[in-house]
Amino acid sequence: MNLKKVAAVCMLIIMSAAFQGCADIADIKDKIKDEFSNFKKSVEEHKNAEYRSAQKEAEFLVDAIERKDAQAIKDKFSPYAQSNIDNLDAKIDRLIEEFPGWNDDYEITDTMERWSNHGKITYMLTPSFDFDVDDISYRMRIIYYTESDEDESKLGYYSIQIFERFNYEYSSDVYMHGVNDEPDILLWDYTKD
Repeated sequence: MNLKKVAAVCMLIIMSAAFQGCADIADIKDKIKDEFSNFKKSVEEHKNAEYRSAQKEAEFLVDAIERKDAQAIKDKFSPYAQSNIDNLDAKIDRLIEEFPGWNDDYEITDTMERWSNHGKITYMLTPSFDFDVDDISYRMRIIYYTESDEDESKLGYYSIQIFERFNYEYSSDVYMHGVNDEPDILLWDYTKD
């Protein structure tokens, strides 16, 4: 009898240890799920922060255009852009005069670029805003640096691009740039027939 009791107690101890191991595996799985969920939340919060930043810049720019505040727009450009955009004041005036309007109904497609060069970080947001005015579709794109360890003079607006979507002709001296090109204000020639 004593042997049976000892065997039963041993079996209970072994089964308890086995179930404890299963509980540990379940705990590990739960922890992995929690970590993954936290990671997804942090990515979403980061995306939301970028989205809010992009919205803020669009609201600022449109408000400054509507107030015809050329100086406020110029001040948003980075020192680098201000010194590298030919005729910046004239281009800002043209932006203000030719802006097609804004009805607060837009779709934002925000993109960003981040890169490292020997440990130095550069972070650029390039949101696009698609909007319609008088049955014409436009796209406004603001390119701006939010972080630049390599060259702090680039912090701020780098480029503003506004063009009529689905129509790929531009005025004679205007063409769309990529983010690696020089800073500029690029406008569709709205007066063109």
